[in-house]
Amino acid sequence: MVEKKTEEVIVAEYKVHIHCGECARAVEKHIIRNAGVQKVDINVSSGKVIVKGSNFDVKQVQERVERKTRKKVELISPKPKPKEVKPPEKKEEKKEVIKTTVIKVHLHCANCENDLKLMLLKHKEIHKVETNRAAQTCTIVGTIKEEELIKHIRKKARKHAEIVPQKVEKKVEEKKIKLEVKDGKEELTVEKKEELKTKDVVVPYFIHCTHAPQWFSDEDPNACSVM
Repeated sequence: MVEKKTEEVIVAEYKVHIHCGECARAVEKHIIRNAGVQKVDINVSSGKVIVKGSNFDVKQVQERVERKTRKKVELISPKPKPKEVKPPEKKEEKKEVIKTTVIKVHLHCANCENDLKLMLLKHKEIHKVETNRAAQTCTIVGTIKEEELIKHIRKKARKHAEIVPQKVEKKVEEKKIKLEVKDGKEELTVEKKEELKTKDVVVPYFIHCTHAPQWFSDEDPNACSVM
């Protein structure tokens, strides 16, 4: 046997300004056309409207009557459930990386040096500027990208600039292997040492050799003799 689905009976109450029977019939006509509405009771004197039915949208009935009759309709019961307001999603702030960039630029006098400093410090992504006229270099601290920095100098200062590559130090692990004799047994020990190197290092291997005892020797009185 197939079980019949039980339909939920809904009773909705509205408040509408109704001044005559003609007005009440117009309101009833627009309500009864909604899907699921089965019965409409209207009290002209009090303006109370009772709507009964199954599985109809009480909010949709209210909006339809207001749109068709241009009358204000107040939903008394059941009260619509308040919409859940989701809190705004917090956007992850991107952390700007502060880096130091060294550029090669022509600085022919003190005025030229000061003008370049002032021009660079006006940029919001540049925090600190140091110049070296003797080395013809400029050190810039900030979050600006290298490509944008070069374009900015060419556009604003009309100068040719080049990025000076930075030396990156690498950690090289140095290993030493030692052969030790403990309690008559030979043991290999490895010592590790980390150093900062900029070039490849050839790691030496130290192996201490032990000579076998001279069992057959004419000079050693305790040595074995061959008869």
